[in-house]
Amino acid sequence: MAISIEENLKELAQKYYISVNSSEQPKIKASLESIKKKLKYDFGDRIISIQVFGSYARKTILPRNYDRKSDIDLLIVFDHENINVNPSTYRKHLLDFAESFYPNSITYKSKPSVVLELNHINYDLVPAYRKDTGWIFENIRTYIPSSDAHWMETDIDGFSEKLEDVNKKYDFNVKRIIRLLKAWNAKVNYPIKSYSLEREVASMNFSGDDIEDGFFYAIDNLSDERKTSIAEGKIETLKENAEYLKEALDDEDEEDVRKYLKRILPI
Repeated sequence: MAISIEENLKELAQKYYISVNSSEQPKIKASLESIKKKLKYDFGDRIISIQVFGSYARKTILPRNYDRKSDIDLLIVFDHENINVNPSTYRKHLLDFAESFYPNSITYKSKPSVVLELNHINYDLVPAYRKDTGWIFENIRTYIPSSDAHWMETDIDGFSEKLEDVNKKYDFNVKRIIRLLKAWNAKVNYPIKSYSLEREVASMNFSGDDIEDGFFYAIDNLSDERKTSIAEGKIETLKENAEYLKEALDDEDEEDVRKYLKRILPI
C-alpha cells in the first residue's frame, strides 16, 4: 500500500480505551471502591470476595461515548456453603442492596446479574459461589446463575489469560484490534455480541507486528454465518468498506481513505 493508516488506527485504538488519563477512569475507580465498601458493610462475612472481571479487567472496554453498552462486571462471591439459597434469592439481596444504597440510580435484575446504572457507566453485580472439588490438589470452581433456580460453572479468568498470551504474541496489537472492531460493532448497533466478538478475534492467527494488516485481516476473517440476516448484512457491508478502503490506500486517494475509514469506525 502506497499510503498507510497505521498511525490513524493506533490513535483510534487509544481513543477507544479507558486509559489512566481518561476522564472516566477516576469516576470508575471511585465508584468501584464505594460499591465494594458498601457491599462489605451491608453483607459482612456473607461475602467472601469481590472480583472485577470482564472487558474492564481485560482492558478491552470502550468509553461510553463510543459504546453505550459498556459496563463493569463485579463477581460477588457469597459464602454459599453456609447461606445456600437459590440464584434468584441472591439477586434479590443484591437488588435490595442497590436500591437501598443508590436510591437515585436505576437498578434492575438481569440474568445473571443485578444492574446498577450510575451516571457515567453501568455496574453488573453478579452473584457467585466457589467450591473446591479437588482431592489432592486445589481445584476451585466458580458458579454463577444460569436461571432463577440453577447455577452453571464458569471460567472467569480463562479467556482473559488466553487474550493476554495472544496479545503479547502479536506485539500487543490484538487488544487494539478488538477495541477497533468493538467500536465498529457499537456504531452499527451490535450485530455481534461483544464477548463473542472478543473471543472470535482472539482466536485468529495474526502475523507480524502491523496493526493495519491485522485490522484488515480480522475483518476478512470475521465469520459470515450469523443468526440473523441483518447481522450478516452488516458484516458484509463492513467487508465491502474495508475493500474500498484498501483500494483507496493503494490509489493514494486520501479523501476516499478518510471517507471509508469513517464509514467503518466512529471518528
